Amino acid sequence: MKNRFWFWLSLLCGLLASAGSLVLWYVLLSEKSPSSVLTFLCLGLPALLGLVASFVKPPVILLSFVVSLPLCLYLSMNADKFFFFLIASLLYLLSGVLKCKTAKASWLPW
Repeated sequence: MKNRFWFWLSLLCGLLASAGSLVLWYVLLSEKSPSSVLTFLCLGLPALLGLVASFVKPPVILLSFVVSLPLCLYLSMNADKFFFFLIASLLYLLSGVLKCKTAKASWLPW
């Protein structure tokens, strides 16, 4: 019963992070950013991966966290409205930790 709660909470966190990151990336793209390819690789692609990885049991969503964190930190320090990228990145981390909690220990290396 508890595993179901953690699973649904991790799914919700992953979906919120992915959808929010895609919306914020679209807002960033609409401002005619000169580095749109870089922002897609660092923010858009991990959001799409996170959207798919939200439904997978092993915490593949941690890849989204690792890839998006550097640019999220940079954007959160330079632009006030893009502080939400950092929140989305932290939601990726929370979703991955909750998925680790619900997953079976057979695939974990430790």
